[in-house]
Amino acid sequence: MDRSQFYYSNGKLLITAEYLVLKGALSLGVPTQYGQSLAVHPNADEGLIWQAYENDIEWLNFKLSKEEVMGANQDLSEEKKFIAELLRQALSMNPDFLDGANFRLETHLNFRRDWGLGSSSTLINNVAQWAKVDAFDLLARVSKASGYDIACAQSNTPILFQKVNDKIWTEACIFSPEFKNQIYFLYLGKKQKSEDEVKRFLAQGRDYSLEIQEISNLSLHLLDTESAIEFDKIIGEHEAITSNFLGLPSIKKLAFSDFEGSIKSLGAWGGDFAMVRSDWDKNILTNYFKSKGLNTLIPWDNMVLEDESDL
Repeated sequence: MDRSQFYYSNGKLLITAEYLVLKGALSLGVPTQYGQSLAVHPNADEGLIWQAYENDIEWLNFKLSKEEVMGANQDLSEEKKFIAELLRQALSMNPDFLDGANFRLETHLNFRRDWGLGSSSTLINNVAQWAKVDAFDLLARVSKASGYDIACAQSNTPILFQKVNDKIWTEACIFSPEFKNQIYFLYLGKKQKSEDEVKRFLAQGRDYSLEIQEISNLSLHLLDTESAIEFDKIIGEHEAITSNFLGLPSIKKLAFSDFEGSIKSLGAWGGDFAMVRSDWDKNILTNYFKSKGLNTLIPWDNMVLEDESDL
């Protein structure tokens, strides 16, 4: 009898409150149609064999001994060290996890790792399911991230998310603008290391209470937009507020000042994806961004997961 186990988690995009979600702002997140699976196969060999695939191409293949999982050997590659730490923390939460069994683990990402859609968060959520532990608690043990990405991993519809004093609140919502056929997601070609950005921002000691209130209000207003003009106005306000407290120019001012419509950075500024809204048809949009060396433009309907039966 095959005793293999299978798990799956959705990727994520943070639509509002980048950076300030870490300080308690109400944020709007969307799960993506891209995600990651984990297959757990019992194995005769001692230890854990880890195989990772990105779009069906193997990019990791190594063996982890029980001693390495327990931290006895720290001379490991960055990827191996992260997985060992993740398994060790899951084991500390559930001592019966991994008990008396050897496994071959197979992960499959159906998106490029450098897209920033949650290669780590989907892995953490999958391991939490396998270990039967709380994914938010597991995340907190290995990362300083807010947890919105875990909430998206577990949701099949857009969510509102807030974390205040380590207490997480999340609620499924409808975010499906009537003009969503004019909304695209543009890959900016520069993978951001989220953990480094989080640490850098958290190290700043200033008071963000005014900005938190403004951004929280914009998160709610974005859900209620009925026109593209209003949508662009909210995006412009959000970018201006974030630009001001970061001391950085918005992506539109920096690279797309002649663009007709709105462009909003998603997640850490300077890389990963931006959200684009324009009256231009897709061919004109595609050619515009290609002229700037950007070739990955994904329509809303191919990116956002919005299963309203989950509401």
